[in-house]
This record gives sequence, C-alpha cells and structure tokens, in this order.
Amino acid sequence: AKRSGPTVNRYLAALSVCLSYAVKTLQWIERNPCERITKLSESAGRVRFLSDDERVRLLNACHNSNNPDLYLAVVLSLTTGARQAEIMTLRWSQVDFRRHVITLYETKNGERRALPLVGEAFTLLKARAKVRDVNDDRIFPPKARAKKAECIDLNAPWVSARKAAGLSDFHWHDLRHTAASYLAM
Repeated sequence: AKRSGPTVNRYLAALSVCLSYAVKTLQWIERNPCERITKLSESAGRVRFLSDDERVRLLNACHNSNNPDLYLAVVLSLTTGARQAEIMTLRWSQVDFRRHVITLYETKNGERRALPLVGEAFTLLKARAKVRDVNDDRIFPPKARAKKAECIDLNAPWVSARKAAGLSDFHWHDLRHTAASYLAM
C-alpha cells in the first residue's frame, strides 16, 4: 500500500540513524545517502484546546460522572499539562505535598520534570492521600478485575463525559494543549 508523507519520513529517519552509525562508528561508508533525500511535507498537525465554556462543561460532566478517578485525572491534566500516561502512572512517592510539586522521573523525552501542584488539583490529591491503599503506591490503581493493569482504565467514563459536555473532536492530549494555552495567556 502507498505510505503517507509522515510515515515515509519516519522510515527515512530510522534508516538514516542506521546509516549514520555505519558512517561514524563503523566507518563502512563515507556518507549517509539519506542526507540527500528531500523529506516529504507534513501537515502542521491539529491544535485543539478548550474554551472557558467548554472547560466548565467538561469539568461538570467529569464531576457528575460519579467517577472520582476521572475528575481527579482531568483536573491534574488541566492544571499540570502532563501527558495522560504521566498522570495515570503517578505514584505517591512522586508527590511532594510540602513543596506542592509532582516529580516525573520517566517522561516521553527521557528528562526529569517537576510539575507545580496547585489549586483544586492539590486539594483533591491531598484528600485522596488520606484514604489511599497503603499497600499500593499508585494514585490510580486498577480495579480488582484488572489487577495486572498498570492503572485504572478511564476510557469509557472519559468518552461519556466528553459526550455529556457536548465536545466533539476533543482528545485527552488536548487537555495538555489547553493547559499550555492557559499558561501562555
């Protein structure tokens, strides 16, 4: 099948890494032939963030979903700008209530990052810390039926909350864009 421009660019990038290794480390070839290939154009990508009205509707829908995990995860995402996986795999050892900071040790780009913990996110997390399972260090542990999972599955409640809020074309990652746009404003 025909490949899209972005897919071809990723394949070329992977091939280029191998050929660069052959040039620099192994010295098998003089020059990386991928350097001469023009990359295909890619779209700028989509950037979607919540308006003030949409934010209120989404938070209300999450709060009214009777799923405290969903509400806390969305508030943390909106407040910190962390990725979904970073939020969902949080452990209590990463939270410093005294300094109001969450420390992410393993991020997508491999860098350690500190997130400020403020407002409602701080209050909700502090309340959850009082009733947490002392035998499980995860903030969002899976339910009993899915003990082997890394964290709770919030996909179904998330879809329902989005629908209840009347949001279309909105993904969890867009919460990160929303946090960034609020910081910029």
